[in-house]
Amino acid sequence: MSDHTPHPLTRRAALAGTAITLGVGATIPAALADPSEKGSGRDKPTPRNARAKGAAGRDGRGSNGGDLPDPWDRSGSRDRTVREGNPRSVGLDPDVLDQLPGIIRAGLDNDPPRFSGASLLVASQGRIAYEHADGYALRWKNATEQLPEDQWVPARQDTIYDLASISKLFTATAVMQLVERGQLALEDTVASHLPRFGVNGKEQVTIQHLLTHVGGLPAFINLWQAHPDVSSRIDAALTVKPTAAPGTKYVYSDLGLIALGQVVEVISGQGLDVFVRENITAPLGMDETMYNPPAELLDRIAATEYMAATGELVRGHVHDENAYSLGGVAGHAGVFSTTRDLVVFAQMFLNGGTYGGARVLEAGTVRDMFTDRIAEVTGPGGARRGLGPELEAWYYHAGLTSPYSGAHTGFTGTSLVIDPLTDTVVIMLANSVHPTRAWSTTSVTRREVSTCVAHALGIVPKKVRDGWHAGSQDATTATLEVAVDLDGSATELTAELFYHLEEAYDLLTLEASADDGTTWTPLAGTLTSKDSGTIDAPTGSLTGWGRRARWDATFPLVAGGSPLTGEVQLRLTATTDGLTRGLGVWVGRIQVRAAGGGKKLLDTQRGRDRDAFVADGWVKE
Repeated sequence: MSDHTPHPLTRRAALAGTAITLGVGATIPAALADPSEKGSGRDKPTPRNARAKGAAGRDGRGSNGGDLPDPWDRSGSRDRTVREGNPRSVGLDPDVLDQLPGIIRAGLDNDPPRFSGASLLVASQGRIAYEHADGYALRWKNATEQLPEDQWVPARQDTIYDLASISKLFTATAVMQLVERGQLALEDTVASHLPRFGVNGKEQVTIQHLLTHVGGLPAFINLWQAHPDVSSRIDAALTVKPTAAPGTKYVYSDLGLIALGQVVEVISGQGLDVFVRENITAPLGMDETMYNPPAELLDRIAATEYMAATGELVRGHVHDENAYSLGGVAGHAGVFSTTRDLVVFAQMFLNGGTYGGARVLEAGTVRDMFTDRIAEVTGPGGARRGLGPELEAWYYHAGLTSPYSGAHTGFTGTSLVIDPLTDTVVIMLANSVHPTRAWSTTSVTRREVSTCVAHALGIVPKKVRDGWHAGSQDATTATLEVAVDLDGSATELTAELFYHLEEAYDLLTLEASADDGTTWTPLAGTLTSKDSGTIDAPTGSLTGWGRRARWDATFPLVAGGSPLTGEVQLRLTATTDGLTRGLGVWVGRIQVRAAGGGKKLLDTQRGRDRDAFVADGWVKE
């Protein structure tokens, strides 16, 4: 491989009127320019066999006594138009955002590279706070041979990418528009609109089943090789045999979205591409979002995979073989776009269905789309799906994960994350299958980007940032221990605490030992926050998103209903599994004192007490 690298293009909103160069063709659309602010699939995580640790204290959407307002209630939202912005003006730390180019570069330099090129955009509260592009939209001739260097095409902010399964969000939006018009209902059976779909026992599968991937369909079948033409391929997709009863099992399925695309076409009398253009992208001014991009745009389009079977390097048409065999227009794949166009689509959802005066969806529909429908099917730690969007996806939302975070990924290396709690959008478009899908996944970089943005937003409260921290790496166990002498009277441990842990798989546990560490007893406790309610930890363990709150934790030091006595060791253990993770755990001030706020036996604000702790895997800033 050559050492030649392109000059990466980074654009952070100017802090003092500094001119910004985006590169040739990367102009700022009029809809995005704000003169007043110048100077201011198939890429899924590996399935897990481990069952959820149901005994841990969890803090899901409104559970455990929480009465948090739904951030997807957008009925009173402003119709914000995306514009240039100053990171600090929207609560983002520009110095933290400046870590993003290094994260992208690490993905490019990985062996093998996680992607050939990438374009990144971060926006918050309707303001573009950061943009960056690096790598190459075109570099490879085939899976092993590079093009001559003078033919390499750098990735830029205006590079057009094959969105792959992010296309499913456009199909879902089209479906919900038909629902709003009364031409379709979520409870309708698919067969009532597509009679051929009802064969092989699928008569009871509904529109909602397909939107949420619980329709009982297989994940995928080969359409392009097994069937000779478009009509026979569509028929094969519609008549596929189910693998489960509807509503009983989650299987992420392209076939369900192919069927929904056909529903849109049958009801509207238009091709899916025409319907999406006329009802979604054109009203939003998304002029660079399309199916089957014209040949004159080829120089701006990121290449995808070299297909050994045909000897073709795919560039300018959809990568997904099934979508290509259906003419490049399908419910599951086929849309091409740029970061600047896609942020408008995301902002429309944050605006409650409107953008620039155009109403694409009603606010209530947006809330419905971003409300989970399958938790009862998948259980704790399982997949979460709204009516189209993927929710609470730790494997790429990472540090931004909450029960409300949503959007989608695409197999080609694309991802869209929307955090309604901060009105933040993170878009990473990459060509990770160029030149081959055999190379490593983009999800490692996706997670690092999301977590960087979370830190830039200051999600970890300042009050605990100078405390002990653990859980920022995968496959780790970190312990923080201290010994205290107890006289048998009622005592309790209190701690300032923040945690953001992948639900059911990453845990924080508090235990005590009265026999020099031979046996450990979990300590039940309670967490309280003025703004976020109460969380109970009946077995001393915590997991989940932690409601982005700083908690005052209280754990009575008892065993078997009686106060602990003598020399007692106390241990906080943070464990992460080998796959994905959140922001981890921060512990600020720790005290051991008589119950009810009495005499202090230990207080980490005293140097000697702080030094008594033994940290293995925990770090202190």
